[in-house]
Amino acid sequence: MSKFFEYKNTDIRFEEVDNAEKNKLFRDFINKYHSYVKYKDVPQRRVNWLIWNGMDLIGCIGFSSCVLAVGDRDRWIGWTKEQRQTLSNSMANNYRFCLKPDTGIKNLGSRVLKIARNKLAKRWKEKYGDDLLLLETYVLGNENRRGAVYLADNWIHVGNTTGVSISKAPVLLWQKEKSERGELARTNPKEAIKKYAVGNQHYAVKESQPKMIFVKPLIKEWKERIKR
Repeated sequence: MSKFFEYKNTDIRFEEVDNAEKNKLFRDFINKYHSYVKYKDVPQRRVNWLIWNGMDLIGCIGFSSCVLAVGDRDRWIGWTKEQRQTLSNSMANNYRFCLKPDTGIKNLGSRVLKIARNKLAKRWKEKYGDDLLLLETYVLGNENRRGAVYLADNWIHVGNTTGVSISKAPVLLWQKEKSERGELARTNPKEAIKKYAVGNQHYAVKESQPKMIFVKPLIKEWKERIKR
């Protein structure tokens, strides 16, 4: 007898993280089950979901603002610096994805990614007012971790990071926001950097292990949209 349950025997549902109690569930689940990245709060766009099978919390998935500049990714997309700055809010980063091991649910990872993609485009538009064109994610690869769940959902491996990142506070993007951060960025950019930037600095240099870059287009005409 197969240890896997077919879809008809599951009750997969997504619950958006929209209060402190749910955020604690999300944080604790990531810290317990994610193999190499723990939970981290950063001041940027964020849509997180708890993933349930009936009453059992079986996973978490989160999307955030995209990384502003990544060599292999940007060359694959083919956008200019100006296009990237203009359209960065139309790309989201699947910054966390974690499932409980041994759930017995067949193809759970790729199934969750498909559901998340469909839900995210609508929710991103509702919450932030931007149409999503692309998704990205970064996987720390090893002998046992090659991004198989993303490949199963037809994400494209477009290259690898260099292991060195230079982060710049996106003040110009903040200034376009209708938020407390946007207001502060328009009236006092230096104070906005101190309050919201990573490390409270305009630029931050960080070394890390190289990661595999995966990209998933959400619409067929994404290249034409970028060139507009």
